[in-house]
Amino acid sequence: MNNELQILFQIQEALKTSGYNDISRVAKDILEYTQNNPLPLDIIIERIKNNEPWEYIKEQGEFRNNIFKLNTNTLIPRIETEIMIDIAKQELLKSPTPYTDIIDVGTGSGCIIISLVKENENKYNFHATDISQEAINIAKENEKNILNEPVIQFSQTDLIEDIALPKGNFCMILANLPYIPTQQYLGLDKSVIDFEPRTALDGGENGITYYEKLLEQIEAKSIKGCAIFEIEPSTLELFKPLYPKVIKDQYGKDRFILIRLS
Repeated sequence: MNNELQILFQIQEALKTSGYNDISRVAKDILEYTQNNPLPLDIIIERIKNNEPWEYIKEQGEFRNNIFKLNTNTLIPRIETEIMIDIAKQELLKSPTPYTDIIDVGTGSGCIIISLVKENENKYNFHATDISQEAINIAKENEKNILNEPVIQFSQTDLIEDIALPKGNFCMILANLPYIPTQQYLGLDKSVIDFEPRTALDGGENGITYYEKLLEQIEAKSIKGCAIFEIEPSTLELFKPLYPKVIKDQYGKDRFILIRLS
């Protein structure tokens, strides 16, 4: 067994011990990373054994074929969330009323809004909010690295509290807010609980605390258009009074809802 295969086997064993999925792909990614970066392999393996996600170790994650800078102030992008971009693009294309503004609430790394900007002509007013200034800073870096120009208006605020929109604007609100009921959150993997920001995951006792607050703010501001939310499937019944359109994720789960705002 040559040296590279021995190293690959060592990495795979560490990943297996930590309960990683897709071990072969991640191991090859780690091996390639160590060949081009100064972080020693033994430190990487030790951090993996301590349940630290690989995305935080290398400080980046992939979303819609783009590489986003990450740190522990930002949630690691999930592949399920990529569906939200497709839902938004379809709505923008088919809506009889042209949208003027797109607002990404709780932007984190900025992966949703930046992907949408990149995949659409720059003909909308793009906004992104987050309560964390550290997350906003990361999102701005990703905007610069991926879009090469400032297109998005970033605001540090509680949901859309400080967002002011001209009367008559037709808005699309995108939100992947904390949606995991607290009891479910407490049962998640250690890699999630120990490293990912709880404020980006724990949705309160019923899982929709932040969505309830966002809907109150939308109503108070008389925003017209639509809202697209990513949700925990078990909380869908709580949204039924809003008559949402329900969209499944890649795994057949009720993951997204589209609500008309009028």
